[in-house]
Amino acid sequence: MTYGPIQVFTAGIASGASTSSAIDKGTKTFRNMALNAVTMSTGAAITVLGSNDDSTYYVVHERVNTAPVQYQSLTVATTTSGGWAVTAAPPFRYLKFITSAVVSGGVSITVNFDD
Repeated sequence: MTYGPIQVFTAGIASGASTSSAIDKGTKTFRNMALNAVTMSTGAAITVLGSNDDSTYYVVHERVNTAPVQYQSLTVATTTSGGWAVTAAPPFRYLKFITSAVVSGGVSITVNFDD
């Protein structure tokens, strides 16, 4: 859904799973991404992954202060109910979200992108 320069996407994680459906943000380039930190019964962290072809996904952010071949995911703690985590938008067309534990009852993750 589009709200002027802001586009809103939603990804879902089914109950008993830890990986979301993919978000296809198209060929548009965005500057910022805001991820709604939802509350989950498992209290899991959310990791953001990106892909250019919706088949092979990569962790979005490189690890700080370690070897350049290692990666660290952008994790969003879910302890802040209804909070938002804002970061630079990944350069990938497709995004998925993986939780550090399986969820119970299903989870809906809202992501806003802006120019």
